[in-house]
This record gives sequence, structure tokens and C-alpha cells, in this order.
Amino acid sequence: MTPKERMYAAIEGRGPDVWPVAASYVMLSNADHWTELTGLPVWKYYEWLLSPDMGRYAEISRAMYDSLQFDAVQPMSGGQINNDGNVAIVERGGRHLYYDKKKNEYWPVPESIHESGSGGGENETRHIFTKRDAREKLKAVKAEQMISGGCNVYIEETIKLYGETRFVINSGVVNTFYSNAFHVGMTELYAMLREEPELIKYISGMVLEQNIETIRAYAAAGGDAIYIDDATATSDMISPQMYEEFSLPYIIPQVKEIQRLGKKAILIYFGGIADRAEQIASTGADVLMMECSMKGYTNDYEEISKKLNGRMCLAGNLNPYDDLEISSDEALSGKIREMVDKGRAYGRYFTCTGSPITPFTTAGRIKDFIALSHMHGANR
Repeated sequence: MTPKERMYAAIEGRGPDVWPVAASYVMLSNADHWTELTGLPVWKYYEWLLSPDMGRYAEISRAMYDSLQFDAVQPMSGGQINNDGNVAIVERGGRHLYYDKKKNEYWPVPESIHESGSGGGENETRHIFTKRDAREKLKAVKAEQMISGGCNVYIEETIKLYGETRFVINSGVVNTFYSNAFHVGMTELYAMLREEPELIKYISGMVLEQNIETIRAYAAAGGDAIYIDDATATSDMISPQMYEEFSLPYIIPQVKEIQRLGKKAILIYFGGIADRAEQIASTGADVLMMECSMKGYTNDYEEISKKLNGRMCLAGNLNPYDDLEISSDEALSGKIREMVDKGRAYGRYFTCTGSPITPFTTAGRIKDFIALSHMHGANR
């Protein structure tokens, strides 16, 4: 079987020749290990993302994915951010700077790829106070406009490289629940679940409309799967009742749209899910990628697999720090063997880190992880 065929067999419960291996947000791991994988300095990473030369994009992508041969690949998110060529990277006084030719402005190129990409939903400013605000600020961009704006250029190039041989996770969307934080503030969101629930639902409905358009845009590129990251809708953040009210109703139409367009729907949860596994299974998604037990919650693979009862492929649950980055070779091998045995018994499984691979895990260690996963996952 090709890696692509193995992924489909594992997801669908048909028993691959070798149980495949993946990593959550593997494109982030590639970026973290840029210098190890390409031999190029950090500033070249940002130059690469600016380049309109898709041949250059393909060359670097091939260097990374041929080095770390996961069965599933995921292109960089979004499209080219420099379509008009106005922004370049220049050297001044031994430093590399972005230069906007139109505005004649300079700003520093980040020195750490991981740190520059680690920001996210720390917004604490409320922008939407009424339904009218939501209607004015959240106007959905149609899939056709997103495509014409270049949202699929990296996806399409990755599919050209690996679409016949590897499972391509095109990209994905953040579910409506977490997305509210960008509009009302992270802390305010949780207060509003009690104080202004109807406004949260209204905003969620508008975010859902945009997510559907985004899914349609990404699906148009081809590929095999689209993910939904249901960030913070977990047991460490909200109750099962709140999950059912504020998260689940919005996931289901997204899953259905992904599948209607012929792609596998992957749900990603970085948090505790044992108390809502039944509800997650009810979404009808194809794959559940779950985090390992940490931060005060327990995600036991066997317990959750029993609750899913074969309705979804269950991936993940290896700790990327304890099991991969800092463990001994013997301990890593034993942990992978243990997880493969549990997954084989369940029947719909692929080996995966429960969270993105940590930046200080060496490329050599990642190669060991892939090789051990394939060795222990061979069906003899």
C-alpha cells in the first residue's frame, strides 16, 4: 500500500498493511525544524513564504516531507502573502528586515520561527456588543473570492507533489466556539455563555457561515481531508452541557459539508474529552485526533475507544514531550508498541502525537518516531 492508501484503510477500518503515522499540524513541526531539514538560516523561511515562485515552494516542501516521511502531509496554511511583490527581505547592518517598497517601511524578520507563530487567541478586546455589530463586522467571504485571492496555492502545489502517494490534509477551520474569542475577548466569552448566550449563538451562526465557505474553498483544491479544530470546547474549559449547547450544533453542519465535498472530516481536540466522547461521535466525523492526558484531565485511549465503538478513527494520545522529545529510545519504542496494540484492537487508528511535536525534538528523533511506528504497526 502507498501511505495514502494506508491512511484511508486505517480511517475506514479496513486494516492497512502497516498502520500509518502522522503528527498534529505537521507543517508547524516542519517550520520549527526548518534549519535542520533544509540547512538554511531562519530568515530564508520568511523569504520562502514571500516568494511567488511555486517551484521554490515545491523544492523546499519536498526537502522537508522527503526527510520526515509521515503518511499524511499538510501544506502551509493560507496562500501567498506577497502576490504583488511589494514586500521583500533585505539586509541592513547585518540584520534581515522586511521592506515594503510602496510604503518605504522596514520591520524586523523574526529570529525564532516557533515564537513568531505561537500567538493566537489571546484577544481580550470586545469588538461585538450587539447582533447589529455582528452583521456589520462578520460578512462572509465567498469560496470563489477566497480561491481567486490565492488561498489554495500552497495546497495545490502540495497535491501536485504528493497527492498520488500521501494523504493530504488540505487545511481546516477553527470551530465557532473558540472563534468567538476573537470578537468578544477570551475572558468575556466565558462570561457571556451565562450572561449573553443568545448573542454568542448569533455570532457562532455567522462564523459558521464563513467556515462553510472556507471549507468549500479548500475542498476545491482536491486533497483528502479538512480538519475542524474545536479549541477550548473541552472538559478543562466548559461542561458537557455547554458543549452540547454552544459547540456541537455548529460542528455537525461543517462535518456534513466536508463529507458532502468528498473529503474526510477530522476533529481536533487539545483538552479533555472523556466526558463528551459520545457527543463527539454523534458529529459523524471520520477522525478524532485527541491529546494525551495532561493539565489535570485524563484521556484514556481504551476508555474513549469503547465510547466511540468504532464510529470514528481514533488517532493521537502520544505525549509529544514526555514520550517523544525526552524519553529514551527504549521507552519510545515501548510506548509506540503499546499504542499500536491498543489501536489495532480498536480497528480504526493511526499513530499520532496528541499535540503538535515540540520544537526542541530533533529531526532525528522524529525520524525514529516514524520508523518505530511503521515497524510496530506492520501487520504480519
